[in-house]
Amino acid sequence: MLASDRLIQKALTQQTNLQALIPQIWASLMELNLRRRAVLEQSLLVNSDLTVPNSGDKVYIPALPDIVAATALTEGTPLSAVTLSNAASVSLTPAEYGQMVSITRKALDRIKYDGMAAVVDRLAYSMSIAIEQKIAALYNATANAALPNSQVPFGGSTLTTIPSLYPNGHTSANVATTDVLSASVLSTAVAKMQQYDNVPFPDGNYWLFTTPDAFQALIMDANIRQDLRYAAPERLLNGDQGVLYGMRIILSNYLPGASGNAALTENSISVTKSLLVAPRWAAVAYKRRPEVIIDPTLYDLGRYRQFGVLADFDIQLLHPERAVVVTTAKSF
Repeated sequence: MLASDRLIQKALTQQTNLQALIPQIWASLMELNLRRRAVLEQSLLVNSDLTVPNSGDKVYIPALPDIVAATALTEGTPLSAVTLSNAASVSLTPAEYGQMVSITRKALDRIKYDGMAAVVDRLAYSMSIAIEQKIAALYNATANAALPNSQVPFGGSTLTTIPSLYPNGHTSANVATTDVLSASVLSTAVAKMQQYDNVPFPDGNYWLFTTPDAFQALIMDANIRQDLRYAAPERLLNGDQGVLYGMRIILSNYLPGASGNAALTENSISVTKSLLVAPRWAAVAYKRRPEVIIDPTLYDLGRYRQFGVLADFDIQLLHPERAVVVTTAKSF
């Protein structure tokens, strides 16, 4: 018997020895992170003026007031100048956000798949969560009170917070478990957006960001199902959120009250917040766009490597009248 055979024979008597003879191998086909869905950021006004060298750390987004309807002119009578008295600006001061991991050189050398790519993938997901949650939190933000409001030419008052809408005429004080997302509340939300003279996005629609459970309640609404049955039955069959009542429906797990986030309770029941938005409702300013950093320092004689993701940004509400918060009961 060969010496190696004796070694194997001996190893078979103890599980721990046997494992030592069978080194682990990591599959080259890694489990990719496919959860990054930065959908909310696509609706924002993105400002990157601060990313150029020597630009400072604060940016002001100016906003001019709308002007009332043009008046009839009289021949020989000069025009009177309109005073843009309530012009204002929004100040955005980016703060630093980041995350870092440490991994040994040995681990990177021994694993068969691209360990560095796997780490970068997770870091990108971490930053995506931070940005999306900051945007979703604007549902409860307060805008600059001096900022011009697009409904003023129609005699409306200036808003500082996003208008809130509940099903069945309810409020936060009496919202009920039956107040789920429905055709009725969405059609009212669209009407409110149009009352504020909002224009849609370039695709011709307002954008509704809603949670998966709220969408499930919506799609089970008899009125919605009847509309889709005759107009677009394929959406019922393939689960496409698509466009409804002039709104592009987009699902997000980062909205307040969504599963996995902190529970949001009103009138002792769990609720979720959906956002119906129009262009320029909010803005993000970057001092440094999200980027992955590989630390060049060789720690402990190069036995450890550090990777991180960093970004400097600020997110602010610009025009409250260009959005509507739809609060509905959480269905599951």
